[in-house]
Amino acid sequence: MRDPARFLKLLLILGVLLLCSPAPAEEAIVVWRIEPKTGVTDKDADAISAMVTTEVGRVSGRQTIGETDMKALMVGEEKKLSCGAEDTACVAEIGAALGAPESVTGTLSKLGDYWILSLQRLNVRTVAVLGRSERKAKGDLNLLVESIAPAVAELFGRMAAGTVVPVTETGASTDATPPRELTAMGWSGVGFLAGGGALIIFGGIAQWRTGEAKKDYEAGGTGGDTRTYDAWKAVTITSYVTGGALLAVGTTLLIWDLVADRPVEAALAPLPGGAMVALRFSF
Repeated sequence: MRDPARFLKLLLILGVLLLCSPAPAEEAIVVWRIEPKTGVTDKDADAISAMVTTEVGRVSGRQTIGETDMKALMVGEEKKLSCGAEDTACVAEIGAALGAPESVTGTLSKLGDYWILSLQRLNVRTVAVLGRSERKAKGDLNLLVESIAPAVAELFGRMAAGTVVPVTETGASTDATPPRELTAMGWSGVGFLAGGGALIIFGGIAQWRTGEAKKDYEAGGTGGDTRTYDAWKAVTITSYVTGGALLAVGTTLLIWDLVADRPVEAALAPLPGGAMVALRFSF
């Protein structure tokens, strides 16, 4: 504050206001008037400020001290509070003098056809920002009014009743296709995959046994009899072929079940000496 005498007088008036308050200061939140920026009238800012103050009290369940309440007891020059919405040190100073642990400030601006409401929640003791929220609305100011409840709820880490949280740049789309549960066809595919995998593993064991039988034959341990070697070789080939076929069938059934009734997009791109086909679908 540039005028210490004026600031002390202001604190005295605010102290009187606080003593007249029915709720303990430790439970109060100071809600400052929304600061009008480019393209915003004082009338619009006052209307939005009143709504934000009411919503802060409803969401937090605590008493709110609005800037209008503070100004009601002030006359002359004391009606002009010099704190801006971004001046966290000044806001914290007033809030600390009141004994209220938190303050809420904000700005309202208009850029082209867009109304932009920015809110900030401040711990006045540590001058730490506890939360921020911003809402944009194109066209009529009434559209922005509908965003006040979710904006204030976001400040306190909550969700307003009946509010759909907008998608952020890093969040998942709210209209994303929900996961699909497997049908009998899908579970059959899983069964084929399991059986095919088991046969591939058994084929690996059979291949090892084939190698052992070959070594035994070459060492003369079988007396020139190749039946054991031939049997294990046949088992190896059969296991690999059958297992591979089961894996192919299982994969086909599973994919078909996952993409059934889902949009499938195909693209054909010419390449030198041929072409590339790309398929896109959602699970």
